[in-house]
Amino acid sequence: MSKRKPLPEEKKHGSVTVGIFDSGLGGLLTARLLRAKRPDLSILYYGDTAHLPYGDKSEEQIQEYVWKIVRFLRGKGAEAIAIACNTASAVAYETAQAAAGSIPVYNAISPALKRFAQESLPSPVGVIGTYTTIRSGIYGRALRKMGYTVHELPTPLLVPLIEEGWIHHPATEAALHTYLSQLGEVKTLLLACTHYPLLEGLIEQYYAERQYPIQILSTAALLAEEMAQSLPHASKGCISFAHFWVSDANPRFIELAPRFWSEPIQLNEVKELSSGKGQRIAQIRKPPYF
Repeated sequence: MSKRKPLPEEKKHGSVTVGIFDSGLGGLLTARLLRAKRPDLSILYYGDTAHLPYGDKSEEQIQEYVWKIVRFLRGKGAEAIAIACNTASAVAYETAQAAAGSIPVYNAISPALKRFAQESLPSPVGVIGTYTTIRSGIYGRALRKMGYTVHELPTPLLVPLIEEGWIHHPATEAALHTYLSQLGEVKTLLLACTHYPLLEGLIEQYYAERQYPIQILSTAALLAEEMAQSLPHASKGCISFAHFWVSDANPRFIELAPRFWSEPIQLNEVKELSSGKGQRIAQIRKPPYF
């Protein structure tokens, strides 16, 4: 994949402000995991709730959203960017890099591929994600080159159900069981969507009831871990903060956001994002990974 840009030299000894975005509220899970590991980091979060889900959008449309969001976060002071969305990472990573300019950009895919390369994980490997993530083949191609047997399956109903707050709803359980049954027998399951950790308990229960051992990897957790390890630590006395924006602050999102963040949260609504005066939205169809 393209080499991530380092932080500017003058930022390496001060606090770091990280801009994190996702197609909805699911990326708050990544932000929460990062905050737990690195409370010294300040977080700017943007949830593109007006365009949820990204999984059924065209690559060009997602790239346009990503360009504008990254420019917005940069304008708010972000010193590093994290794409807490596998779909956007699969089709718009280089678009994000172009919009970010000199600051580093983290994606949701590379940490997972690194883990599979560094460790000999049980095979076959199952990969579940949105239509766009699975259709991109980004995981399947890389994992097969490493020698893994891979079963990939798009699971498009899960994100809307999670964003509805139906984590333990019969409809969610039925959809999840149907998908896992279609996926077939796997020994490692990669949750290739940053929303899916909220369903990890149901997934573990599904396999436990069938007495089938499974190792589950979360791209949300792996992304948070990579950022926590690589971002500079703040100097003593620095005070961190967290600010949150969404593109559609409807009552349902306002109600659900504290569950994702695990504490009270204020969502600020931004209806229109500028692509930046004189800037052209980069159209990158197949960004290089790993």
